[in-house]
Amino acid sequence: MKNTPRKIDFFYLSFRDDLVLNIEEELSKVLNYLLSASKSARKIELSDDKFCFIESCDLDVVNNLHKVLFKSATHSYRAPLINRKTVEERENPKTIDEGEGKKTHLVIKYKNGDAIVLLENFQKGLSMKQVIQYLNSAIDFYNSKHKTQLIYRFDYSIIPRDDFAEVLESMSRVLCASIYVDKQVLGSNALNFSYRTNAVQDDIIIEVKTKRHESIKAFSKDMVVMLGGGKSKIKKIRIKGKNEQNNDIMIETGMIIKKEYVETQMNEDTGEVITINMFSEMVELSKTF
Repeated sequence: MKNTPRKIDFFYLSFRDDLVLNIEEELSKVLNYLLSASKSARKIELSDDKFCFIESCDLDVVNNLHKVLFKSATHSYRAPLINRKTVEERENPKTIDEGEGKKTHLVIKYKNGDAIVLLENFQKGLSMKQVIQYLNSAIDFYNSKHKTQLIYRFDYSIIPRDDFAEVLESMSRVLCASIYVDKQVLGSNALNFSYRTNAVQDDIIIEVKTKRHESIKAFSKDMVVMLGGGKSKIKKIRIKGKNEQNNDIMIETGMIIKKEYVETQMNEDTGEVITINMFSEMVELSKTF
């Protein structure tokens, strides 16, 4: 066996329209239904020359996560094979509908109502955009077989690996700031609602959104400064916005991931990553959340 590094990207998996649903329950429903179908039924065409399907999905109860294995292939190309040692060519034995299988490993960790995705990143693997395309296609597949329809679509946002303040500064627009404060604020002089909060969850979420075409970056910076204050009631801040490439991005104080590679084993005969070893490394990395 030979060791090889694999880059890991981080994302939040969410509902497109901010629906108040349990994402772990809904995602499990979709994944379990997919696995009950044949492999051919699980397959979708990602483009004119690439398809993918879910190969396996295992629930890790101890670590509260799903380990998902996708397989994909690019077809419609069968040029002659060239030997790297002799430079001799021979006819490619595969058919035009066949392609070399590529495995993409994905771990979905559930924590505090969030679904945090760790996705293996390599040149010919699946991107997060393609994973979302697949999951939304799976919703359509589910709805085609059930009278009770799933009304949502999945979406995602990037979790960066840089300093929180640095990422906030680099955002082109800040669209929403969710401020988590202790439930005692309900009985404070500011709100004066009630001191009877035994049945109330520990964290109260105050959501601040921008006006149309504007940004609340300055407001968010003020909140970050307040978070660092010794007497602050703020416990954490989550900020949603756009980066310079206009991609959705989400950052949360205390949740910036520095490590982005895992060292895993490779089958030297096929060049494939060993799945059991890859998932073991990704699960260990997920524990940093």
